[in-house]
Amino acid sequence: MLLFAYAGNMDVHKFSETVPSAKKIGTAHLPGYSFTFNKTADDESSKANIIPSADPADAVWGVLIEFDEQEKGNFYNPDAWSCDLKLEPVNCIDGDGELHQAVAFFAQPHAVNLHLLPYDWYHKKLVQLAEEVALPAEYIAKISIMPFKIDPDEDRRAKRLRKLRR
Repeated sequence: MLLFAYAGNMDVHKFSETVPSAKKIGTAHLPGYSFTFNKTADDESSKANIIPSADPADAVWGVLIEFDEQEKGNFYNPDAWSCDLKLEPVNCIDGDGELHQAVAFFAQPHAVNLHLLPYDWYHKKLVQLAEEVALPAEYIAKISIMPFKIDPDEDRRAKRLRKLRR
C-alpha cells in the first residue's frame, strides 16, 4: 500500500516506529490540491490538511511511503468515534513523472476550523521536514510564510522546540 505523506508523516523514521514495514519510495506531488493549516487540534491550534483546489497549478508536495496493508490499523482506525481524519485515494506524481495511486489523509468536515493557526513549533517542524526530504525550494518557501502563532504553553513550546533537529 502507498501513503502520500505530507506534514508530520513525512518523517519516515518516526512513522516506521508505528508501521515497521514503512519504506520511503521518494518525493511526489499531488496536483489540484492545496496545503493548509485548518484541521482542529486538541490544543487550540490547527494542524496540516490538504484540500482540493480550483487552481489547476496548485499542488501539494510530500513523500510516498510504501507499507504492508496489514499494518494500516497501526495508525488508522476509521471507526473510532473521535476519528477526525479520513484516508482517501489520490493520484500523485513522483519526480520521474510516474503516476502512483496512493492514499492520503484528509480532515473530516467536522474537524475543520478556518480560524485557528498552527503553533510556531509545529510550523517550524513541518518546514524542517520539508527541507530534510528535499521538497522543492519554492514549495518550502510557500509553507515558510504561512501564518502561525506562538504557543502560550511555555513548557510545551520549549519541549517541542528542543525536539526539533536544529
